[in-house]
Amino acid sequence: MFGWGKKKLENRRIETLSAISGERADVEAMAQRPRSASDALDSVLLEAVLKRLAEIEAKAREATNVDDLDDLEDDAEKQGEFSAYFCPVTDVHTEGQIVLDQIEGWGIPTTPIKRLRELLDRKLKDADSNEAAARGALRSLFGERNAWGEYVDDYEDTMWSLAWRLFAMTLVLLVTATLSFHLAVRFSPLLISGLLCAGAAGSCVSVMAKMPALDVCLKGELDAYQRRVLSRIGVGVIASLIGSGLLAWLPVSVQNQTFADALIACATGRATGTAILTVVALPMILGFSERTLTSFEQRVFGGSNNSYRG
Repeated sequence: MFGWGKKKLENRRIETLSAISGERADVEAMAQRPRSASDALDSVLLEAVLKRLAEIEAKAREATNVDDLDDLEDDAEKQGEFSAYFCPVTDVHTEGQIVLDQIEGWGIPTTPIKRLRELLDRKLKDADSNEAAARGALRSLFGERNAWGEYVDDYEDTMWSLAWRLFAMTLVLLVTATLSFHLAVRFSPLLISGLLCAGAAGSCVSVMAKMPALDVCLKGELDAYQRRVLSRIGVGVIASLIGSGLLAWLPVSVQNQTFADALIACATGRATGTAILTVVALPMILGFSERTLTSFEQRVFGGSNNSYRG
């Protein structure tokens, strides 16, 4: 295994072992809570859970790839959910409300939270009359917390990575567009290349400006959004190219210079800094308009019920 791969594995191993230790600590802390004499602790289940966590920890120390460590951490979380069965009856409802408030505080869409409250709140309140159902409901809440926590982490990682990639692409495309217009005198097709790059840069900025917030990006749609980014950039590029053609045809001038004049200046080697800035900026603006085109298309032809705000 290469050095960087081994380092990644060891870093992930440290994270996994820490997560397993955290799950064990939560289970033990829940079992140690004061309880009434009639609320007996299920020591058999507690012993089984702690034994299973010890086995998972041992496997994590010997794991040889990151995927195995991911699976082991998921297994540890599943075992940690059993802490619901060690919660004192008098604390079940309070603990459930804390979990719901915690999930809601992450900015999760309100619909899933409302559904959870409606589904489980009554069972949590009836802990005195039906302990098993109440603790089962609490365990379900612990599972939901783990699932949403993982999704929030995935969302942050995905959006952070995507934003950096789009930012880097924007810089590269702007430099490429500027060089293309500057060198178009030597090879005229570079004019088209410059227009495409400038339009793509504008589209990248548009995507960055309207990335979906967590409260509107529902579970299961994160991968779909990443695929849609490419189509949005493609729409912006085509819109930029078409719009540039129309601007070159229309006799609209700014300070006695039309867009066509600026393109001709680039093609003939007489382009000034202002002309190059013009032929870069206008396609970027048109590329940025892809958001408007997408919204128009959805209103005219209809969109999916799961469409994003941006």
